[in-house]
Amino acid sequence: MLSVDIHSHLMPGVDDGSQSPVETVAMARGLADLGVRRVYLTPHQFKLGNHFDPMELDRRTGEVARLLEGAGVRIEVRRGAEHYYGVELLDAISGGAELATLDREGERCLLVELPLNQPAVGVRRVGEALARRGILPVLAHPERTAGLSRDPGRARAWRDAGWRFQLNLLSLVGRHGPEAREVSRVLLMDGLYDFVGSDLHRPAELDSLRAAHDAFRALARHEVTA
Repeated sequence: MLSVDIHSHLMPGVDDGSQSPVETVAMARGLADLGVRRVYLTPHQFKLGNHFDPMELDRRTGEVARLLEGAGVRIEVRRGAEHYYGVELLDAISGGAELATLDREGERCLLVELPLNQPAVGVRRVGEALARRGILPVLAHPERTAGLSRDPGRARAWRDAGWRFQLNLLSLVGRHGPEAREVSRVLLMDGLYDFVGSDLHRPAELDSLRAAHDAFRALARHEVTA
């Protein structure tokens, strides 16, 4: 059972995910029905104009927790953020700024999204810089990253530099296109994923997510942190 979802956009009204408390409750209830017991709220950071202070994210996460408790949805919510890989993130890392990490069993992790349609440079160095700060760098949905299917050795190089990979479950069933579907299945069967997330944005995606949970159970050959 996939009991932990490390990547979601359930926090209402902050990005291109949930647009209302009603949508947040619907998505959280759907996750709970799938057996998810903990979900990390990971709104976009350094993208769509978002520049969240970690304390603000703590406050907003608390508001979502109270919303779900009031609605009778039995699921734990924790703070996180999906950091866009660009100048603002690089400046924050080099300047020693406080980052909106997520806590996984006492380990600080930083969820990072690479540009989807163009190559990223310096990924190895950034992973090493985060590791020196005691932060585990986690690459969100690498299967959606430009060019990875044509250069599979890049995935190994990034992991050697300390990066860990998070699978978008919806990639397994083609929600992000046929190339992402193929790459996600190859990476999963090669044992290169360490975390799993839904990247859930809308209640309408829940039917596909149910199918994705089934596909994961059929394909996974090793233990992945759900």
